[in-house]
Amino acid sequence: MNVNDGGRRRFEDNEHTLRIYPGTIAEGTIYCPVPARKNSTAAEVIDSLINRLHLDKTKCYVLAEVKEFGGEEWILNPTDCPVQRMMLWPRMALENRLSGEDYRFLLREKNLDGSIHYGSLQSWLRVTEERRRMMERGFLPQPQQKDFDDLCSLPDLNEKTLLENLRNRFKHEKIYTYVGSILIAINPFKFLPIYNPKYVKMYDNHQLGKLEPHIYAVADVAYHAMLQRKKNQCIVISGESGSGKTQSTNFLIHHLTALSQKGFASGVEQIILGAGPVLEAFGNAKTAHNNNSSRFGKFIQVNYQETGTVLG
Repeated sequence: MNVNDGGRRRFEDNEHTLRIYPGTIAEGTIYCPVPARKNSTAAEVIDSLINRLHLDKTKCYVLAEVKEFGGEEWILNPTDCPVQRMMLWPRMALENRLSGEDYRFLLREKNLDGSIHYGSLQSWLRVTEERRRMMERGFLPQPQQKDFDDLCSLPDLNEKTLLENLRNRFKHEKIYTYVGSILIAINPFKFLPIYNPKYVKMYDNHQLGKLEPHIYAVADVAYHAMLQRKKNQCIVISGESGSGKTQSTNFLIHHLTALSQKGFASGVEQIILGAGPVLEAFGNAKTAHNNNSSRFGKFIQVNYQETGTVLG
């Protein structure tokens, strides 16, 4: 099997998420996310829906594809592949599948005579669409959104919900968010009062995730893991120009040295941080997004004694 075949095989094995709108078939459910692969058939998707929504297995159901709000429905054959049809939708439709746009899959009940039972689904869709438009215009309140400090806790993880969660947290000056053990930091382009000795003490010797996400928490976990396991620890900082990597590095060094402050640790911190402007004089440049952008990679090594006291 050549490289191209392997790439195609991996693509076909990728799992996608179909959002099926059951309407009045499942009261109280706006849509049901169903995992499916490229070659999953409509019959397999319906079986998964029946199990997820606890529908009557004695009834017959079909999937319908809609490409225009209130428009004609295309009934899928049992052997049709919904994911393949979804991949033919415009990019905008794929990006806005959660916002009640025109392109969607519907679950329909099939009568004994072979006809499709539509019920009041069209009116339900119109009400849903009208509510969305009213909320966009400010005539109805926006639904309350729970704040998730770990993106892995999102009930429906996709690009839209991920970005909305980050944006909502940023509005409340919560610039840090976890993705498991990874920390996302959004540059606020202003100083926030969350780096004082109070926070150093607050995050001392706490398990990751017990407190609000913070860069001090990452430094604290690395420091105590080094002491307990007697092994070197590594923290990688990555991001675009102007994302705040240099400042994040300074906060990390400050917390790491503060944890081991025993007489001369603060002096070591000043030595390490003082080397920054010297390196910047040779390796920084002005860019379109950052007046003082680092144009080089930086490796900083901090050595400790077995007692946890920083050496240099």
